[in-house]
Amino acid sequence: MNERILKKCILLVICFASILASAQNSSTITGVVKDTNGIVLPGVNVILEGTNSGTATDFDGNYTINASSKDILVFSFLGYQTTKQVVGNNTTIDIILEEDAAQLDAVVVVGYGTAKRSDLTGALTSVSSKDFDKQPLSDVSQALQGRAAGVQVSQTSGAPGGDFKIRIRGANSITGGNDPLYVVDGQFVSISTVNVNDIQSMEVLKDASATAIYGTRGANGVILITTKKGKPGKAKISVDMFTGISSVTQRLDLMSAAEFAEGVNFVEGVDPNQPNPFYTTEEIDALRASGGQDWQERLLKTGYTNNFQISASGGSEKMDYYISGNYYDAESTVINQDFKRLNLRSNFNAKLSDKIKVGLNFNLGQEETNGFKADIGRGLAWDPTTPAFNEDGDYNFNSIKNVATSNTNPLVGAQNNIRENTTDRLSVNGYFNWDVAKNLVLNSSLGLVRTERDNNAYDPLISSSIGVAFLENTSISNLFNTNRLTYSIDINENNSLKIDAVHELVVNKSNSTDITASNFFTDVVTFKDLSAANIQVVENSESNRDLESFLGRINYSLMDKYLLTASLRADGTSVFQKNKWGYFPSASLAWKVSEENFIKNIETINNLKFRVSYGKVGNQGINPFGTRARAVLGADINYPFDGSITTGVAPSNRVSNPDLTWETTEQINVGADLGLFNSAITLSLDYYKKNTSDLLLDTQLPEFVGPTRKFVNAGEVENKGFEITLGTRILRKDNWSINSTLNLSSNKNKVLSLNDDVEFIEIGSNVDSPISPTRVEVGLPISTFRGYIFEGVYQIGEEAEAALFNRVPGDAKYRDINGDDAITTDDITKVGDGNPDFVWGWNWDVSYKNWNLNFLITGSQGNDIYNFARARLMGLGAQQFHAVHGDYRNRWTPTNPSNIPSGTDGTQTISTQFLEDGSYASMKNIALSYNIDAEFLKKIGCSNARVYASVENLFVITNYTGFDPEASASVSNQDAVVGIDFNTFPLNRTLTFGVNLSF
Repeated sequence: MNERILKKCILLVICFASILASAQNSSTITGVVKDTNGIVLPGVNVILEGTNSGTATDFDGNYTINASSKDILVFSFLGYQTTKQVVGNNTTIDIILEEDAAQLDAVVVVGYGTAKRSDLTGALTSVSSKDFDKQPLSDVSQALQGRAAGVQVSQTSGAPGGDFKIRIRGANSITGGNDPLYVVDGQFVSISTVNVNDIQSMEVLKDASATAIYGTRGANGVILITTKKGKPGKAKISVDMFTGISSVTQRLDLMSAAEFAEGVNFVEGVDPNQPNPFYTTEEIDALRASGGQDWQERLLKTGYTNNFQISASGGSEKMDYYISGNYYDAESTVINQDFKRLNLRSNFNAKLSDKIKVGLNFNLGQEETNGFKADIGRGLAWDPTTPAFNEDGDYNFNSIKNVATSNTNPLVGAQNNIRENTTDRLSVNGYFNWDVAKNLVLNSSLGLVRTERDNNAYDPLISSSIGVAFLENTSISNLFNTNRLTYSIDINENNSLKIDAVHELVVNKSNSTDITASNFFTDVVTFKDLSAANIQVVENSESNRDLESFLGRINYSLMDKYLLTASLRADGTSVFQKNKWGYFPSASLAWKVSEENFIKNIETINNLKFRVSYGKVGNQGINPFGTRARAVLGADINYPFDGSITTGVAPSNRVSNPDLTWETTEQINVGADLGLFNSAITLSLDYYKKNTSDLLLDTQLPEFVGPTRKFVNAGEVENKGFEITLGTRILRKDNWSINSTLNLSSNKNKVLSLNDDVEFIEIGSNVDSPISPTRVEVGLPISTFRGYIFEGVYQIGEEAEAALFNRVPGDAKYRDINGDDAITTDDITKVGDGNPDFVWGWNWDVSYKNWNLNFLITGSQGNDIYNFARARLMGLGAQQFHAVHGDYRNRWTPTNPSNIPSGTDGTQTISTQFLEDGSYASMKNIALSYNIDAEFLKKIGCSNARVYASVENLFVITNYTGFDPEASASVSNQDAVVGIDFNTFPLNRTLTFGVNLSF
């Protein structure tokens, strides 16, 4: 017994000595782990190699571990390359982990669930917050622009809070909607409700196999947005602040007041030295000395932008939270306009038990736009020889020489008309997730989106002479309920199956009230007391739209090489009377070639996958009463009764069509994904073709019918094209990191047929022209420009030819297409196309130590722009007003045989004279940032700090002569008139300074 005790004591002494020796040779090692972008990584495993001893980084990426100089630390984290580091004599070891695409099997949102990226069978593009968080953005659309192949984002206005137009793989419908569906955390909302700083990731569903699961709502593509959530760990507070200064990217070349006066004298055929000229030599000299009135200087100015964002996040294993608030304030570069936006968001998730999870997302937002938009197109064309104000400080309402447009001084309306537009939005969405049984999960969500929009305006006596008030109130409620049952099973080692069954209900209700009041006796009350007006006209409307859907979907994997996804969705809508239900199937196959033995041995290729898909989606993009005849009343249908006029009622202004049914789009997609050198190079290729038939066309009927409009199913539109995305990890060595992503998309649009075999339909646009510049024609793209072909100016020696067309030298020359020796409407022809041949975006990210340079270049090639802004400034229809554009300096004269019409009569009309190449390349955004040293930050209690400066729209390379080729994307949101520049709001160059702080 004593011997055994002695042996144990000796063993204990030896163990104690060993431990003591080890302790004497070990030391405390600390450090921080970040990714190549300088973002700290919480939860990274830090292990002593060959042991089970270790720790993990905290919420701020910090770790502490005891190790000896001979120990090797192993750093591992899902999605990143495992890194080893010998301790040596170091007490601080900071590590940068590189993404390892070979190990990375990221989970992405695919709609009604998630999937591993490697298991995707459809065409999907992901945009992570890491792709845009280094740039100060104010709109979700900016985060998508240039970063997703097949997605064309056009900034149609430079106004604060201005519109962006997003199209996925072209326009399907002519008069129906072409906007994609936006799904935020499973809820159908407008992206204007989302603060871009709250976004974690975005997935763009492009082919029919991916979008068909949304049936009628996915006809134009789907953009899935996932907002940020909290993570287990201590609370993290982040602050983002930036301020920007804006100016118009480029100004137009306009003549000086003296040059304008000389042009007026020339047009009117007067000599300034002769009696009663429009402008005398002395007046012209005085204008040359003073400079006259610069209307660009009056209407355009320097704008500013301020943004403040604060968020708090954290949680535990049982619950997490994310709360954020954002305030955005911008003043326009056009006078008397400003925009404010407030956003509050909270996301809560809780694990009630091992089987039940719940969550609640809450979003509150308000947008406020103030000020009357100045009419830039007409304002810049106004008389530069007339000062804005007279000597008494009052407006010069009219042109002193009566040589301007028929409009009054452009400052009158811009500075006095009142516009106050406010939009309030409330979004609430909750979910319940229950693991019913092994492999069986029930997910149920319920959401409400409430929108209140008040548009108020008043045109005072000084600008309207009578005082006119406009009030519009619109309330929209959307209720959503989605119930999804998911069964997943690994049948055996080589077979796995996932089945989704979904029921969904969407209820939309809206009502609006419109009031117009006029003949005010005072401006004091504006639109706030309509009783001060002699005339009030009130209109109101209410509509409901319900959609019920059923979806079945299966995902099957064989040997993790051969993948199948198939779905069938049934949608029932209240919009149609008889054909309420539409059925939308889809199927897609993928082959992971890189999992085959004959590829696995090729070290160069780490990923190779082929994809093919087919699907059908629908569109119900008409108003809820589009199929019905509705009684109308108004002053134009009044009738006499008992000696007085009584308000009349007509049966309808629209013919009923109870047989109207779904507009359907069928699409086939073939694609491939390739990863080389451990995904240092990635390539994604897609080719697609989609046909939209039974178009929902809003047709014009002959006047003798009575009602003039009718919705019909007629016509077919084709879109086909290809997409390329190339990602390259150019350098990751020492302190350097250089990454690049290039995407290019090409879409060809063609109208295959129209209603009753007609060859074209007119789609007008407000460009003050008797000839519609666009029309939809069979065999051509939806947006096709029309006009005369401009062939220069009749020169001296061409008098006889000019006389045939009742013209003289100096007049515009147009092609006589039909050869009848007359320029008539029969000589109008197709002259251009507003759709680009291809669009592209190129994103670069360069890091060196604590510095980062991130820039995005975007471009468009092959699209035409009808520059009606220039046409107006050039005096189109010179009988109405005189040219002010700088090109008119080079007008034709007998001694200057140029091809700029002299403007001596109203011979100019819409033609190729004003058609320009809209191709461009733009430095959309460039940002330089610096991450402040962590040791310094610890002293002030800050875990991370980044300061940056950026420039938006730094430069644009283009031959287009307007404000900006991108701002000219459309006179409206209609795709049938894309590419018309008429009174568009110019884009801005914005210099921004900002700081990001984390505590």
